[in-house]
Amino acid sequence: MSKKNVFDAAFKALAQSSPYLYVELINEAFGTTHTRKSKPIQLRNEYNEKGGTVITDLIFEIDRELYHIECQSTNDKNMAIRMVRYDFYIGMENALNQNNPNRVELPKSCVIYLRKHKDLPEYLSVKLVQDDRSMEYRAKVIKFSDYSADDLFTKKLLALIPFYLLRYEAQLKKDKINPNVLANLLDDCREIADRMESDKSITTEEYIELTNAFTEVTNHLFREHKAEMKEVTDIMVTERYVSASMRLKQEGKREGKKEGKKETLLSLFTEGLLTEEQTCEKLGVTVDKLKTMADKFLEE
Repeated sequence: MSKKNVFDAAFKALAQSSPYLYVELINEAFGTTHTRKSKPIQLRNEYNEKGGTVITDLIFEIDRELYHIECQSTNDKNMAIRMVRYDFYIGMENALNQNNPNRVELPKSCVIYLRKHKDLPEYLSVKLVQDDRSMEYRAKVIKFSDYSADDLFTKKLLALIPFYLLRYEAQLKKDKINPNVLANLLDDCREIADRMESDKSITTEEYIELTNAFTEVTNHLFREHKAEMKEVTDIMVTERYVSASMRLKQEGKREGKKEGKKETLLSLFTEGLLTEEQTCEKLGVTVDKLKTMADKFLEE
């Protein structure tokens, strides 16, 4: 798997499992003021065309506003025109969904550059011309290298935490990591781990997903430095992570047993091997509720 795919996959997977982490990222990019009370809805990001499929990174709807985010690890010179293409697909589909084909409103868009690149503008822009009319298309540029570890927590840009060690990538390409660089890197990891562990605004599920994504990206970056990889992992896999993972696993087992027991009882009831009274007592439900459950069970 290429570096680009590793980072891209981690970015998308985190959005699937923990969409609320992206609310503050959207606020930072677009100057909005959404909160966790605003439900981020992730929309379809694949569009079929004659030559194949166009796939964007993330499309969110929050409070009826559309947001499009692309995560870039390379400085693609054609990125501006790619963004125009993506946004026209998004805008056209939204217009059709709203039954308003005469008005195509483009989403608010940004590109997050994970690596530091020279001469990145504040916006990607394209001049759109038709006859004697023109307009400027713009997509915001977010430079990840501009943000310190402290910024990520202060601004609540937690969705970017898994990519933090990319700023050490050049040093990690060498046969041996400079001891001073490694010391600074491990100090950064300790700060991130400590602040994640103490930040109560991060839910248990988000904490686990952030740590998993951080570890996945780290394993790729440190693939030639196994000993140092272990040092980073030992720091990031904190007591909170271990206890949270064990608790969720146990809850999953209990929920699985509960569901299994319910299905067994419904099966015995529908086959006439348990009476209505016996089944209601074992499930702790009313007769009407049992009938509804049984009907649904038979439909599945």
